[in-house]
Amino acid sequence: MIAIDVVMPRLFAEGSGELRVKVNLEPGSLTALVGPSGSGKTTLLRVVAGLDVPQQGRIVVDNIPWLDNEQRINRPPQQRSVGYVFQDTALFPNMTVLENIQFAALKDQHPLIQELIDVTGLDAFRDQKPLKLSGGQRQRVALARALVRRPQLLLLDEPFAALDAQASQALRLVLLELHKTWGTTTLLVSHHAIDVQTLADRVITLVQGHIESDRQIEQRSESVRLQERITRIEYDEARHQWVVETETTQLTSKNPAWSQRRVGDWIRFDV
Repeated sequence: MIAIDVVMPRLFAEGSGELRVKVNLEPGSLTALVGPSGSGKTTLLRVVAGLDVPQQGRIVVDNIPWLDNEQRINRPPQQRSVGYVFQDTALFPNMTVLENIQFAALKDQHPLIQELIDVTGLDAFRDQKPLKLSGGQRQRVALARALVRRPQLLLLDEPFAALDAQASQALRLVLLELHKTWGTTTLLVSHHAIDVQTLADRVITLVQGHIESDRQIEQRSESVRLQERITRIEYDEARHQWVVETETTQLTSKNPAWSQRRVGDWIRFDV
């Protein structure tokens, strides 16, 4: 169990106020933190990670206090079992993919490093430096680096925001697979409904520093049924299949009935 109870002065778009959040996170849960820009979502992640210090508060992880103002306990970030994925990845530009992941790892973790490289689809890029990678590939490196110490809590601050639709969908699938396999307790900040629909089992809405709603998704499906408009469609002569793109994903099929589909048509699919 992760118990968070923090109060912190903050300047919102509407004026000065307080970030005041009290919430418990169940082990292995994936909670989406949503709400308007400037409502305090990123600030809350930074407080939990130990990057910002609240005016008052208490954060307890598996009965171990990370923060307790009354007892004058405030563990620094390096002593909190947290993996943090920023929107801009924050990779070391002079290091390769492998070196970026190794930098965050403990000693003798080569099997775990290789497992993460494999599951994130980075093996072909292990010796490349970040500048030669796409945005989606860089976020996969950041995710692998955040998980390499098997943290008790994974913090994701809009990891899909700078990615195109195809890269976002690919990263969602990687994240979902890792969450199912490892069961890491995760707190995800996002503005996009598809991230919540695909990944979250709980949704907390934060407005001007306060929890406006807290909704548990009791039975999140293994797949989410979406309906979106086709943005591109073409026939791949080499593979003898149709390729259809929507705003979030790419689909392929050899079904001849797809020849009747056109840009702008609605299509249903599972993610």
